[in-house]
Amino acid sequence: MKIKTLILHAAKYAGLFALMRATTRKNPRILCYHAGSIGDERHYNPKLFCTRAQLRQRLDWLKRRGFVAASLEQATQPGTGMAGIPVAVTIDDGWYSTYRDLLPSLAEYGYRPVLYLHSEASDAGTPIVPVTLRYLAWKAGAREVTLNGYDDNLDGIWDLADPRQRERLVGAAEKWVNAQPVQAVAGCLERFGASLGVRPAELDLASRRFSYMSEEELREASAHGCRIELHGHVHVYLPGQPHRNQENIERNRARIRAAGLPYPTHYCYPSGSYDSYAPDVMRAAGVATATTCVPGLVDVSDPDARYYLPRFLDGGDVSMIEFEAEMSGVLELLRSLTRRQHRPRRVLRPTTA
Repeated sequence: MKIKTLILHAAKYAGLFALMRATTRKNPRILCYHAGSIGDERHYNPKLFCTRAQLRQRLDWLKRRGFVAASLEQATQPGTGMAGIPVAVTIDDGWYSTYRDLLPSLAEYGYRPVLYLHSEASDAGTPIVPVTLRYLAWKAGAREVTLNGYDDNLDGIWDLADPRQRERLVGAAEKWVNAQPVQAVAGCLERFGASLGVRPAELDLASRRFSYMSEEELREASAHGCRIELHGHVHVYLPGQPHRNQENIERNRARIRAAGLPYPTHYCYPSGSYDSYAPDVMRAAGVATATTCVPGLVDVSDPDARYYLPRFLDGGDVSMIEFEAEMSGVLELLRSLTRRQHRPRRVLRPTTA
C-alpha cells in the first residue's frame, strides 16, 4: 500500500474526513468524467474511460455522506440553501459510452449533468482518431512491427517497446488517417490495427466505444436533463489569442444550436488550457461559467472566479480513498499548505488573428 494511501486511511479513521466535510459544507464541488467503458479501453486509459460500476460506487458514497446533486448555477451562486453539500457533475467531449453507461446512472441518482460538446469531432461522426490509434499501440504490446504500403513516414520497422518510437508512430499514423476521406477513416483504423496485430474484431469499432454521440442521441440526452454545453468547435484554447478563442466558442455554439439543442452558456477549457484573458473572452461570448482541470472547492467570492472554476477529474486511476479525500476537502487542505496561484498573471498580449 502506498504511503499516501496509508496516510489518507489514517486521516479518515481519525475523523479528519468528516471534520473537513463539515467545515467545507458550504463550498460546492464539481466532478468531471469523460466516457464510459464498453470494452477493455478502461485499462488503456483509466482517466478517460470510467466503468458504470465505478461511477455508481462514487454516487452511492456521495449520497451516504450528505452530498446533493446541484446544477452549475447552484454551484456558483452563494447562499442557495441546499440541504447538503452541493455537487455538480460535468462530462467532457460527447462520447457514445457516456450516453450508454454514465447518463442513465446519473439520472437515477438525481443528477442533471453538463456535457461539454467538442462539436468538430461530433460533426465528423467517425471514431476519434488519436484516441483509437493510441489504444491500438497499447493493445499491440511492447514488440517490433514492420509496416508496408502506407507512406514514407509510416513504412518501416517500429519498436513499440520504445515510448518515443511509439509516440512517433502514432503521430505519423494520425497524419496518414486524417489525409484520407472521412468515409474511409474506420477502414483505415482497422487496417492499421491489423498491421499491429490487432484484429478488427478486437478493435470493435462497431460498438462505438471510440465514437461520439449522434445528434439524435444528443437531443435525447438533453430531453432527459443533460445540458449540452460548450467545449469548443476545435478542441483547443489558444493562450494569448482571445479573438480566436471567442470565435471557436461561438462556432461551437452555432453547431449545438444547429443540432436543435438549447442555447449553451457554460464552457469547459479544452485540455484545461486557459489564460488571463479568459474572463474577457467568456463575457464577450456570453458564457456564464467556465471550468478548469484544477481540483479544489468552489469559491466565487471573486467576480472572475466563475471563469476559473475548479473541477476534480475522477477516473479509474483514482482509488476510492483518494476520491473520498478529494470530495471531503482533505486533499484541498493539503494542497493549501503549498498553494500555487493557478490563475495566470496578465502577461500575454492579445492578437488580432
